[in-house]
Amino acid sequence: MASFTNKTHKPLKWHGWVIGIILFVYSSFSVYDYLMSILLKKAYYVESGMTEFQIQYFTNFPVWVIIAWTISVWGLFLATIALLLRIRIAFILFIFSLIGTLAYVLYAFALSEGREAMGVIWPAPIIITIIIAAMVFYCKKFFDIKT
Repeated sequence: MASFTNKTHKPLKWHGWVIGIILFVYSSFSVYDYLMSILLKKAYYVESGMTEFQIQYFTNFPVWVIIAWTISVWGLFLATIALLLRIRIAFILFIFSLIGTLAYVLYAFALSEGREAMGVIWPAPIIITIIIAAMVFYCKKFFDIKT
């Protein structure tokens, strides 16, 4: 079994660089949003122009949702860096991010009023879930991971 921390000597093709850089920028914004949400809480949401309903929704997540969100955000950020550095652990990190994202999507769309709270950006979690799932398969192929 190959180690997941080894670099591959295989060069990342141009599309890997484009996808990786776009995901790095996106995940950097996600990390910023995560940190501001955790550190500043309501003040950050008020400054962002959220309604009282949205503020209540985003400040009252159950602990398991906060854990899922944390895994989703940091998993994607670290996975993207690992992909750009061609480190095999990117595959595992994308899987962790996908699991965290799926848990958050379950909460947002099945167990809460997430769709209403997100307003016009409600499709965003679904879109990012699809992108992360695609990245799991991309890494599986790129790193030639047998399952």
